Amino acid sequence: MKILQYLTVSLVQIGTIFVLLRHTKTKYIQNVSLCKTVTMTKNEFNQVKEEILENTYKLFLKYGIRSTSMDDICFHLKISKKTLYQHFSNKDDIVEQVLTSRLENHQTQKNLEELKQENSIQSMLIIRDHIIQSFNSRMPSNLFDLKKYHPEVYQRINEKEQLFIQNLYNDIIEKGVKDGYFRTNINKEIQVYLFTKQMSLLGDPEIMSELQYPIPSIVSTIIENMIRSFSTSKGIQELELLLKQRNNTNN
Repeated sequence: MKILQYLTVSLVQIGTIFVLLRHTKTKYIQNVSLCKTVTMTKNEFNQVKEEILENTYKLFLKYGIRSTSMDDICFHLKISKKTLYQHFSNKDDIVEQVLTSRLENHQTQKNLEELKQENSIQSMLIIRDHIIQSFNSRMPSNLFDLKKYHPEVYQRINEKEQLFIQNLYNDIIEKGVKDGYFRTNINKEIQVYLFTKQMSLLGDPEIMSELQYPIPSIVSTIIENMIRSFSTSKGIQELELLLKQRNNTNN
């Protein structure tokens, strides 16, 4: 289900981006050389850029953001520096565009519409499941590198993610109110603000290293408490039913 792939990327802050890919091979970009002039159409130019972004992402996963230099990218992708700098001005630029590309590839209108087909309680439990999955599969070293060595990029990506999550959760809560699952007198802005800040803290590698409880337990508790805090009796009944169904499936 495509919505599951989208959620993995979009709901756990930056750490979600660094999902460990195994058994992948870099797809080298052919026919791009410093030694000859190549005239490309706009579509061809954009295609080369997309291939650079995709394969640079794989290098970041394999070697880490800090350890992957512009020279390394040229070497592994078999492209010239001229080609690379036609698309990206510096290391900060390519790091930001790689991460932005990963987000945009999954934040599609189609995926949002698929999510909205579920009731609001189910949507939040789907979010819970994939936040947990994302935390379990991310690479903290890349998150640490991003925050320490590219702080401005980290801040911009973080702001984009928080804005997207806020809009998504506002829509889910509004739907829940209309369907009678959530109370009409809740403060959506505060609830969404608290949730995004909690997830942001959990995504900080320094905070994560000091946690005294497993991530799945913490995330489940945060989201289930959030649902209970503004659910009607109908919403609580639906939550208990869905949790029971999930527990029976897992047992």
